[in-house]
Order: sequence, then C-alpha cells, then structure tokens
Amino acid sequence: MSISSNDDLIDRSNADSSQDNTAPEELKPEFQLQISKDNMVAYLRVKPARPDQAVTFDEVIEFLKKSDITYGICEEAIHTFCKNNKFFSELISAKGIPPVDGVDGTIEYAFSKETNFEPKQREDGTVDFRDLDLVKNIAKGESLCHITAATPGVDGMNVYNHVVPFLPGKLPTLPVGSNTTASEDGLNLIANVDGCIEFTRSAINVNQVFYVRGDVDIASGNINAIGSVVIQGDVREGFFVTAGKDVSVRGMVEGATIEAKGSISISNGMSGMGKGTLIAGGNIKGKYFENAILLSENDIYSDTLMNCKAKAGGSILLKGKKASLMGGSYQAAQRIFAKNIGTPSNTITTVSILSEELNAMLVADKAEFSIPQLENKLLEAQNALQEYQEQFDNLTKQLAASGKSGTQTGSLLFKSAIAKKSKLVEVVELLKAEIKKASEANLNLIDYKIVGAGIVYSGTKIIIGPYTINLNQDNSNTKFYSNSGEIVFAPVLPSDME
Repeated sequence: MSISSNDDLIDRSNADSSQDNTAPEELKPEFQLQISKDNMVAYLRVKPARPDQAVTFDEVIEFLKKSDITYGICEEAIHTFCKNNKFFSELISAKGIPPVDGVDGTIEYAFSKETNFEPKQREDGTVDFRDLDLVKNIAKGESLCHITAATPGVDGMNVYNHVVPFLPGKLPTLPVGSNTTASEDGLNLIANVDGCIEFTRSAINVNQVFYVRGDVDIASGNINAIGSVVIQGDVREGFFVTAGKDVSVRGMVEGATIEAKGSISISNGMSGMGKGTLIAGGNIKGKYFENAILLSENDIYSDTLMNCKAKAGGSILLKGKKASLMGGSYQAAQRIFAKNIGTPSNTITTVSILSEELNAMLVADKAEFSIPQLENKLLEAQNALQEYQEQFDNLTKQLAASGKSGTQTGSLLFKSAIAKKSKLVEVVELLKAEIKKASEANLNLIDYKIVGAGIVYSGTKIIIGPYTINLNQDNSNTKFYSNSGEIVFAPVLPSDME
C-alpha cells in the first residue's frame, strides 16, 4: 500500500529520550512502525545508532512481537532488509489477508431484454425481414426470471491476527409487476396469465393484450402473441398477425394474414388482393371485405362482401346501409342474410347452407319418414292394438269361466297374450316418437335459410344441403330453405329479419 499521508498510518516507535545519557556502545537502533488504517499492512523504518551498526532479523521479529504484530510476517523481506542494510528504505514487515466479500446474487431472465430487434434467420441461411420477434410471449405458470444464489465469501486476517469478517453477497429484489408473482422460495418470478412480456426498469409485467402503436409493417414485423392483439393502425400486405385470443384492427387490412383463436374485428374493412386471409375461432367483423378469404368457426358480420371466399361455422350476416353480397362463394352452417345477393350484371355468386345438423334434419324429412305416412302407420297400429285388446279381454274372461286361469295351459296362453299386446303397444309408442321427431325437424328446417331482404339477382347459385338451384331471374324479398326434398321460395317475414 502506498502511503500518501500520515493520516492513513499509526506510528509505533522504540525511541526513548532517556537514551541520550547511555554510553555509545550500549545504544540500540531505533525502530519506527506505521500501521495502515485497515490494519492490513505494517511498515517498518530502522534508524541505526551509528553508521556501521547492524540490525538482526531476530531484533526486528522481537520488536514486531512487542508491537503485537504476529500475523503475515514477511520473513524473507526482513532477512534481505537486514542482510543488505537497507535501513534508509521503508520495509513492509507484515501483510494481512483482506476478506473476500460474497458475490451478490443476480437476476437471470428467461427472455431477451434487447429492444434492437433484428430479422430472424431461416434454416436455409436467408433472412426473414418480416419476422422481428417483437412480441415476447409467456404462458401462465412459466418463469420470467430467477435469482442466482449469492456466494458467502471468505474471512480475512489483519497483522494483529484478528479476523476481518467478509461482507455477505446480497440477493436482488424480484421485479414483480402486474400479472406476476414470486414463487414460494422467492427465487422465481412466475406469470399469472398467458400474455406478452413488458420489461421496465423496476418491474416485469405480463399483459394479456399486446398493443401495436401504429401499422404492422416492416418496422414492427410480423406479430405473434399468445394473448389478444390491438393494432392501432393498418396491417400491410404480406404481413402476418397471430393471436391466442382476439385481434382488433383500428385501421384497415391489405393482403395480409390474420389468425386468431378468438374473434377478429377490423374497423375500416379489408382489401385482400386475392390472398388476404382471416382465420378466426370466433366471429369475424368488418365494415367491408373485398377479394379476401374468410374462415370463421362462428359468425361473419359485415356491410359488404365482394368477390370473397367465406365460410362460417355459424351464419353470415350482412346488415348495414348496403348489406350486399356480390360475387364470390359464401358458405354458412345455418343462415345467410343480406339485403342484396348477387349483382345487376349477373356476376356469379354462390351462397350455400351446409352442416351436419342440416343433413340430419333432411334425412328425417325424407319421403319414407314423412309425417303423413307415419300418421297412417300410427292409425293402423292403434286399430290393431284396439282389436287385439278386445281379443285379450275375451281370452281373460274365457280362462276365468273355464277355471283354467290357474292351470299351466291357461298360464301359458295368458303370458303369450300379454307379450303380443306389449309388442303392439311398443309399435304405437315408437311411431308417436317418430312423428314428433319429424315434426320438430320440419319446424327447424326453416331456420337453415338464405334470406335476401332486397333483391336476389339472376346468376345467383343457391345450395342448401344436397339441393341446388340456379336463379335465372331476379327475386325480391325472398328467403330460401329446404323442405320435402327441394328448395322452397317464400316471402321474407319480420321474424326473418332478426
């Protein structure tokens, strides 16, 4: 340790004023000792009583011991010092061992904190400039970060042979934020929900909604979120948005692809350019859709559908100022409703109702299961049961009058009659159930319909189950549904407008 001032040192000396009267041959060298403030280094200076006076190793050691300096004695340095008579210089006569403080624990993150997003490299070595990995997803129950243990450290020893304790390493504080919680051992930060990670200076948040503060374009790259996504701008051509829940676009969508396990809502509509695709586990809603592919497991809502390919697991409902379905092909499981279907120029427009439920009802509506036939069979079965009831009553009376009701022969005849009567009753009940089922099917078939509250133009192709018709003239205020093996035309009623 270099000495910059006497403030850092403590002086120890063997000088004694009483030596002034001692004979020259009895004079001893003067030892001056300085100790660093942390007691880790002992500095020795020697002032011989005469120029040729020798100072021995033992004299130095004895002086250090009297001064309580017992640890870290620099014996080799003292030997050299005494041998070479380097009394004009300062000698480090003892050195302690400083403590090794413990190392603080650190936080290791399960995600990259970097914000300078770079394009992702494909397996073939090319770069996908649309995939910037902007969204950092985390699943419920997964660890966001964990704390590594602090190391304990090692005690030191000063020149007075006193232990100098180490400072233990500290554990950092978990950056608990919204939708996160610390594990039981306090070493892991756990996500409470599925969502995207938001990293701040003091906390880690898990948001169930990821916000794009502008367009989805070359600046943001593709979006892939485990939760919902809200896009405050547009989605540009060629980009992808994937969400584990809902997607809401405040602007418009071009020839892009959006896939959501929940619903998709587009405020300003979509110009699909023949390749734009929406795939939703819930509803699809938008002001208009043009030249787009729409696949919804539930319903599709819009004001205008133009030259699209759309398929809905529920219904396709166009309600608005135009409420027009023009060109393209549209398939729903239950209902298609629009003001106008097709175009005045007879653009080919295909609308269809196809579903397993509809097929089941159509099977029940086939001729061999028609309600009139079932009712005739029921009447015949009821007459047969009534006739046999008379025979059964007569048989019971005869057996009682002849005294044979308790005999083996009488018992066999009675059991046989009971079995035949039960079978006739079973046939009657089965026919009643079939009539009820067929009646319900007829009532429900009308719910699987295509409604054109304005005009359904010539050139429109209507498909309901296995039945198809091509309209060769315009139809006003018309609904179409299947009944008794054909597609039925009927006026639109107020109940159809709901």
